[in-house]
Amino acid sequence: MEQPAPPNPAAQSATITDDATERMKKCGTDGASGKDSEAAKQTRASTFQDMVTFLKSPTGERFIVLEMFILTAMTLLLFLLYQKELKKRADFQVGLEMIRTFVVGIDSTYKDKDDFQILAAAQNLSEEVRHLALKNDQLQKEIDIISKNVDDGWVLFPTAYYWFSHGVQSWMNSQKVCEKEGAKLISIETAAEQHFVVNEVKIRRKLFWIGLFKDNKAKWKWLSGTIPRAHFWKWGEPNKAAKYDCGVLAFNCRGSCWAALNCEQTIQYICKKVPNDAWL
Repeated sequence: MEQPAPPNPAAQSATITDDATERMKKCGTDGASGKDSEAAKQTRASTFQDMVTFLKSPTGERFIVLEMFILTAMTLLLFLLYQKELKKRADFQVGLEMIRTFVVGIDSTYKDKDDFQILAAAQNLSEEVRHLALKNDQLQKEIDIISKNVDDGWVLFPTAYYWFSHGVQSWMNSQKVCEKEGAKLISIETAAEQHFVVNEVKIRRKLFWIGLFKDNKAKWKWLSGTIPRAHFWKWGEPNKAAKYDCGVLAFNCRGSCWAALNCEQTIQYICKKVPNDAWL
């Protein structure tokens, strides 16, 4: 059986030396930390003392008064803003109640609707009112136009104006006079219009130029270039004599009163216009 080796005196001495060194280092570090902590405490105490000294000085007192004034002013401002916001909300609520009363008065189904639905309904009603106002303005303008034209001697039927002239012109000059009035020599497209114009002509017992002419292909057309959809020629018309290329409305007839006449002859004429310049 082997015997344990005897302890080495040199190794034991080295270990003791190392432990002592570590304890010395640790003590040195702790001492330095303690000194640093003490220095920090002294610095904070000095700073606090300086602050107290400053606040006790005249300058510090003025600083405190200024801070208190700023704080008071900001508090007052916030209070005023809060009161203003409350007033806005109160005014908004009053306005909303008025809108609700108006909307419910028009349509009772909105009685139990929430505020957003009431506002949406009010906006829709506002758009409808604006549209109606625009339509009313347009109608008023048309009424003004009608009144002016009627006062100037134009006859209304049913959506167009007719001018039965007093003076006489050739067919071409008649057209020029009508154009100066924003009109054209009359075109007749329906039996109702034909009946109306014939009655007016019979009252006046004169021949009147209408906007009917014969083109270079011997086809009868209106000034718009369209071929008549209905014909109201007198018996034996249109006259095929030379230069009888323009249409007139006779008075010594029943319903069919169109006739052909020399375009250079001077007779009375009928102008026609509508408010939107859309010629029939």
